[in-house]
Amino acid sequence: MKLKMIIMMVLLCILIVGCEESMEKSQDRHTINSQLVNSYNDIAMENAIISQHTLFPYHFVNNSAELNELGQRDLAVLTGHFIKHAGHLNIRQHNIPANLYEARVNLVLDRLREAGLDMDRMSISDSMPGGSNMASERVLIILEEVEKGAPAGTSASFK
Repeated sequence: MKLKMIIMMVLLCILIVGCEESMEKSQDRHTINSQLVNSYNDIAMENAIISQHTLFPYHFVNNSAELNELGQRDLAVLTGHFIKHAGHLNIRQHNIPANLYEARVNLVLDRLREAGLDMDRMSISDSMPGGSNMASERVLIILEEVEKGAPAGTSASFK
């Protein structure tokens, strides 16, 4: 009887330890899957920012030349891209007074130079998002979203 009891206790301990290992593996797998999904989302967002290569008035603090958190993030993504690849950056003026727009452009230029960007490899203007190669339907969708106040990097902007 004691032998059966000891065997039962050993089997129970093995079973409990095995279940704990399965739970740990399951949690690890969940964490890895979550990180993978987040990574794909980050890559997709960065690709959208690069494709659009445009800073809008909502990237700046209201009535200021300072970039807000979104503007800082998007400019960091664009800077990383422009360091490796020549290109064009749009900074949209919309209804911003000329002196404030000029201050915003100068701030962006300063940030790009501070990052070590070769300014001979890129240009800046107040052009349409995505540039002349973007389909007009896509440009209209982006502009419509901007007018609504939604960040143009959202999924609605890239149907």
